[in-house]
Order: sequence, then C-alpha cells, then structure tokens
Amino acid sequence: MNVFHPRRVPGRVLAGGLLLAAIVTAAAAAGPAALASRSSSAGPSAQSGGPERVTWSVSPAGATAPDYRTTFSYTNIKPGSTIFDHVAVFNRSRQSVAFLIYGTDATGTTPAGVLTLLPANKKPRDIGSWVKLGGGISQLSIVIPAGQGIIEPFKVAVPRLASPGDHTGGMMVAVGFPRRTTKGSVVVAYQRIGVPIELRVAGPLHAGLRVESISTGFRSPLSPFGNGSATVSYSVQNIGNVYLTGSQVVSVTGPFGMSSKLHLKNLPTVLPGDSIRYTAQTSGLYPLGPMTAHVSVSPGLPSGAPPLAVPAGYVTGTASLFAVPWPLIVLILLVIGVAVAGWRGRGWRQRRLRAKLDAAAESARRETERRLLGSKGAATGQQEQA
Repeated sequence: MNVFHPRRVPGRVLAGGLLLAAIVTAAAAAGPAALASRSSSAGPSAQSGGPERVTWSVSPAGATAPDYRTTFSYTNIKPGSTIFDHVAVFNRSRQSVAFLIYGTDATGTTPAGVLTLLPANKKPRDIGSWVKLGGGISQLSIVIPAGQGIIEPFKVAVPRLASPGDHTGGMMVAVGFPRRTTKGSVVVAYQRIGVPIELRVAGPLHAGLRVESISTGFRSPLSPFGNGSATVSYSVQNIGNVYLTGSQVVSVTGPFGMSSKLHLKNLPTVLPGDSIRYTAQTSGLYPLGPMTAHVSVSPGLPSGAPPLAVPAGYVTGTASLFAVPWPLIVLILLVIGVAVAGWRGRGWRQRRLRAKLDAAAESARRETERRLLGSKGAATGQQEQA
C-alpha cells in the first residue's frame, strides 16, 4: 500500500453508460447499489452528531499514482489466470475516515444505462469473489488521514472453470455512518462508490438477444371520432455470454391497414443473462377491434467492444390486443335511446290525440242523440194535445 498526496483525482464520467452513483444503504437492509461518479461526499445525520461531511474519490491506479482509466477492463483472459492491479482512494475530508474496500458483482443495468450492483450485505459469487486485496483478504478496512490517499494493490484470480464470456462487477469503497432509528436503535448506513470491473474470459463467445413477456393495453379517446394509443410492455434478455446493445422498434397494426410505429432509444449495454423491461406507447390508432403489437430488436455491440460476429436481422415478438371504441358505442347507444324515446313519445302523443278525437266524437254523438231525442219528444207532445 502506497500513501500519496495528489493534487487532484480526475473526475471523468465513466464510459459505456456505466455510471457511478453514490448510494446510502443500511447495514441491516441494504438495497441494490449503482455505480456512479468516482468521487462522492456524504455527511452523518443529525442524530449521529458527526462534525462535518466526508468527501472522497476512487480511481484506477498504477503502482505509484492514479491513472486515466475509467474502468478496470480486462479482455481475453484465460481461465486460471491472475491479474494484478491497483485502486486509489483519496480522502478529501478534513478529518480521518475509515473506509471499507472490496469487490462485488453487478446484477444488471437499468434502461437509463446505470450499472446495478449487489446489496452491501450480499456475498458476491462471480467476479466479485475473484477479487482479493493485499494479504489475500476479500475486504479491507483502513483509516485514511485527512487530505491523503492510498494506492491499494489487488488481484483478480480467474478460476480454471470460469465460464467464457463477459463478467462484470465493481471495486467498491464504502463509508459507514451511525444513524438512530425512530425506535431509538442505532444502525450503520453505508454510502458507496466504485469503479466498474469488466473482464472477458477467453473461450466460445455467443451473442444473442430475445424479446419476451410482451403485454399490451389500449387507451381509448374521449371523443367518439378521436384516435387512441396502445401501450406495449416487453423485456429484452441477453441470452448470450457477451455484452450487447441494439436498436428497437415497436409497432401496432390494426384493421383496414391502420398502423403506428415508434423508434425507441437504443438499448443500454445489456449484461449476459440480464434482461431490461421497457414500456412504449404508440398513438394515432382508432379502436376498431383486434390489433397486433410487434417488437423488433436488432442486436449490436457496445461502443468500444472487441469485434465479434453478431446475428444479422431482427429478433421479434408479437402480442394481440383488442380495442373497443367505447366512446362511439356510448354515442350510438345515446342516439338509439333518443330515437326510441322519440318514437315512444310520438306514439304516446298519437294515442293521446286519438283519445281526444274519440272523446270529442263520442261527445258529438251524444249531443246529436240528445238533440234528436229532444226534438222527437216535443213533436209527440204537440200531437197528444191536439
């Protein structure tokens, strides 16, 4: 271990979309971590009573000083090989700080391209377990004085039975802060940053993506004559053993040649065995019954990756959906209801008018009979008097 007093540790953004992000995790229930920038600052909570914030940085290094690498990258390493390297940790704080240094495994990437890592309380089983620090230990706890840094040697011992292809992890540096919970107990929360480790084991390499778990939905417009939108969710899985990216297109087709197509952003780097889930929304679709969603992904290599044969063409997936024109159906039902009500109202008015006419006719008939009977009665009376 070498101690150094660097003027400045470069804070470049990490390449390949593998961002380093500081994250706080509780020792009792640590969540997934994400790799992010190579420097971070953190401060104890109000309950811990810490005097000031802690600031530090992490960088790949040579034997005597930090270098300008952005990742620990090793290509075409034979099984059984051992790699020797160094990591630099610089305490930028005005107080001595205890750091925990160790290797861990990556668990995948997010749609935004952030590399996620094992929680702090999970043991690595892949490349993270291959990393050994000075003396052959898996974790190193060390106190670094204020304004000083260390260069710590480590080795990556690749097992003889290591599977060919890409393996990903991170060289992590963590600082613990005591925090008091609402119940009064004290737990240690860790803030971690690190540098990605990318290692390709020599052997047969296979590249391939697969589209799976497609689900669909449709959002009808409020207007009976407006267009709606289809929602398509799907996962893209890396079924090979090398890093892959790719372009992706989502389209929805319906009756009478209706269609809508959406070109999404390129996939981030998808790790072997990992999958990333996406949700796309295509518009300009009128709900006319059965439709079909199509997902097409064209595999490709990440920028800067070693040349490799990638399957040509697209990998695809389809799913069906049924769009019901509810606003139009409601409008039709309203029109039918109004028509039925009008027809019934017209019939009622006709029956009422007929009843009135019948009543008037009956009244006229009775009045006529009364007059006729009245006149006949008067004539009979006159004859009897004569």
